[in-house]
Amino acid sequence: MNSPKPTPNIRQVSDIIGEWGLWQLNIVMFSLSCNIFLALNTLSLPFYAPTINYWCSDNNNTNNIATGAAAADDIDINNQCLNGCQNWTFDKSVFKSTIIDEWHLICNRRELSSLTQSLHMLGYGLGAIIFGYLSGRFGRKPVLWMTVTLELLAGLSSGLAINVIHFTLSRLVLGMAVNGRYLISFILVTESIGPKYRASMSLCFHLGWALGYCLLPGIAYLLPNFRHMILVTSIPEILWLVWLYWIPESPRWLITQTKWDRLEPVLKRAVHMNSLPISDFQCQFQSLKKYYIGDDKKLIKSYNNNNENKRSYIWEVLKLPNLRRTTIIMYFTWFVNAFVYYGISLNIGDFGYNLFINFLIAGLLEIPATLLPIVAINYMGRRPLTAGLMYASGMSCLAIVPLLTLSSDWPRVTIALIGKFFITSSFAVIFPYAAEVYPTVARDAGVGSCSVASSVGSILAPFIKDMSLSTGMNVVLYILGGLSIADGLTVHFLPETRGQQIADTVAEAEQINKY
Repeated sequence: MNSPKPTPNIRQVSDIIGEWGLWQLNIVMFSLSCNIFLALNTLSLPFYAPTINYWCSDNNNTNNIATGAAAADDIDINNQCLNGCQNWTFDKSVFKSTIIDEWHLICNRRELSSLTQSLHMLGYGLGAIIFGYLSGRFGRKPVLWMTVTLELLAGLSSGLAINVIHFTLSRLVLGMAVNGRYLISFILVTESIGPKYRASMSLCFHLGWALGYCLLPGIAYLLPNFRHMILVTSIPEILWLVWLYWIPESPRWLITQTKWDRLEPVLKRAVHMNSLPISDFQCQFQSLKKYYIGDDKKLIKSYNNNNENKRSYIWEVLKLPNLRRTTIIMYFTWFVNAFVYYGISLNIGDFGYNLFINFLIAGLLEIPATLLPIVAINYMGRRPLTAGLMYASGMSCLAIVPLLTLSSDWPRVTIALIGKFFITSSFAVIFPYAAEVYPTVARDAGVGSCSVASSVGSILAPFIKDMSLSTGMNVVLYILGGLSIADGLTVHFLPETRGQQIADTVAEAEQINKY
C-alpha cells in the first residue's frame, strides 16, 4: 500500500488517498462481480435460442415424443418449412424450453430470434448515450443505482415474458441497463486508481466477464428451461443493490463539478480505509483544493470564464484535430472488436463439436486472454499491443477457411478459439486505452460514444449465422479477418498513453493525443 506524499504540494487525488488500497479494492471488486451478470445476460443467445431440430407433425402423433437421450429414430427430422403446416414438433432432447419452440421462431419467423439479441445490443448503444449523459450530469453513483435496479427488473421481465415481443423489448431495456452500468462502473474504477495500477486494475475489471462466461454453459446445462435460466441469473443482483451503499462517488467527478463539501468525506473515508495517516488530511485537502481553484489555475479557475470545466460533449471533443483523429480510429476499433468478438462467441457452436464444451473452453480462454494484457500492457504499451492482437485475430479467422472442407471439427474449433483469444485480449485493452485518451470532463461521453460504435458491431454480429447460411462460412471469415487486419493498421495512428497521467481538461487531452 502506497503512502501519500508528505509535502502539502498536492496535485492528484492519489497523493492523498494513495494509488491502491482497500478503498480502491472495494470499487474494483464491486465492478468486477457485476460483470458476471453482464456476461450471463449478453451471451445467453445460444442457450435460449439454440439451433434445434423441428418437423411438421400434422399427419403423425409425435407431439409426445420422449425428451430423453434423442429424438425417435423413426421420425423424419428434416427441418423443412412446409406450407400449410399447423403443428410443429421440436426436439427437446437437450433443451426442454427455448424461445424457438415456445413461440415457433422458425421458417419465416426465424430472424426474430436473432432480432432479440440485436435489439439487446441496440440497448447497449442507447444505454451508453443515455446513462453516459446522466453520469456526467448527476454523478457516477446515482446512475449506478438506476442501472443496477433497471437491470434486475428487465431480467425478471425477460424470464416472465408472455410473448416474443415482450421478451424482445425486455432484452432491449436489459441491454441499456447492463451496458450503462458496465461503462459507469468502469469509469469509476479508472477515476479512482492511481496511474501505477490503473491499467492493470482496469484489465482485472474484465475478469468478471470471463467468470460469467464460464458459468453460463453450466447454468444452461443444469437449467434447460430458458425461463429458469434467466431468472436464476437475474435474482441475485439484489445483493449488488445492497453493496452499492458502500460504493463512493468518483472523486475526479466531484472535483470537476467543484463539489468540495461532498469530496472531503469521500477522501477522508478513503484515507481511513487505506490505513493512511489522518492527521495531515486537512492540510493535504486544502492543498488539492488550492491547486484546482487557486493561483495555479489548473482546472476550475482557468475554465470558469469559458465554461470548459463544465461537462464536455463528444461534438466539442471532435472540434479539436488530435482528439478528432483519435476518436474516429477508436470508433472503428471498437466496432471491429465487437463485431469479431460476438461474431465468434455467439456462433461458436457452428464450428462443430459440442455447444456446451465449446462455450466452456471459450469462457476459460477469457481468463488468460484478460491476464495477458495485464502483463504486456505496461511493457509494450497500448498502441503496439492493440495492433498486434488485431493482426493475430485476423490471421486466425483467415486460417479457418482452408479447414472448412475437413470432416473433423477439431481443427476449425481450435483455430476459432485461438482467434477468440486474441480478440478478447484486444477488447480488454481498448477499454483502458479509450479512458486514457479522453479527459475527465468528457470521459463518459468519449467512452460512451465508443461503446455506441461497438454496439453497431454487436447488433450486426447475431446475423452472422444467417449470413453464413446464405453466402457460406468462408465469406464470413474473410470479412472478420479482413476487418481485424485493417483495424490493426489504423491503430498505429493512435497516441501512446503508457505512464501518463490522465487528462482532466479538453486542452490537456488534446496535447496527450498528439501523434
